[in-house]
Amino acid sequence: MSSTHKESVNEFTGADLTELSDEMLVEICNQELPESTRAYKVLIRRYEGLIYNTCLKLLNNQEDAEEVAQDTFIQLFNKLHQFEGRSSFKTWLYRIVHNYCKNRISKQIRHRKRKVALEEHAEHFKEDTYDSREDDERSELVNKAMDTLKPRDKEILVLKFMSGLTIEEISKVLDLGLSATKMRLYRALDAFKVAFERTNKEPAA
Repeated sequence: MSSTHKESVNEFTGADLTELSDEMLVEICNQELPESTRAYKVLIRRYEGLIYNTCLKLLNNQEDAEEVAQDTFIQLFNKLHQFEGRSSFKTWLYRIVHNYCKNRISKQIRHRKRKVALEEHAEHFKEDTYDSREDDERSELVNKAMDTLKPRDKEILVLKFMSGLTIEEISKVLDLGLSATKMRLYRALDAFKVAFERTNKEPAA
C-alpha cells in the first residue's frame, strides 16, 4: 500500500469502516493494532455471527461454541499480521475456526461421555430424545439427521450451507482440490438424504 493510500486510510471514521473490504480492514488493523482496535472491531462484528453459528453446528454445545469463537477472535487479534492475501480473508479466518473446532472435538472425545455428532461414537453421542413435531418439526428432523452423519460429512455441509462458503473457499479451508471437495460434498449430501429419510420415519419419542 502506498504512503498516500495509508494516509487516506487513516482518515476513515468508524462509520466509514463498515463500507470497506475485509482486506482493507486488515491493512488498517496492521497499521493501528494494538493501539487502536476500531478496524478490528468492524471485522469481528462482520463475522462473529457466522463464526459462532459454525462452531455451534460443529460442536453441538453452546459453551464450547462460545469458547471456540472467543479463541478465534483472540487468535485473529494476535495473528492478523500473518494474513498474506493468498486466499480471501474469509477463507483464512475459517481455517482458524476449522482448526479450533477439530481440536475441541478431540477434547470432547477424550474427556467427555456426552452426546456429540460423531457416528463412530454413536453409543455415547446419538441424540436420544425428540420432543416437538409441530412448528419446528422439519428443523428438528434436519438437526437430528445431521447429528448422525460422520464428522467429515457434517463438517462440509456446515461450511457450505450454514457458513455459506463457496466450493473454492471450502477447498482451501479443508486443504483439498476442487474435484475432491465437490466429491466430498456430493457424498455428504447423499448421506444426509439417507439420514433425513431414516429420521423422518422414526416414531416420535
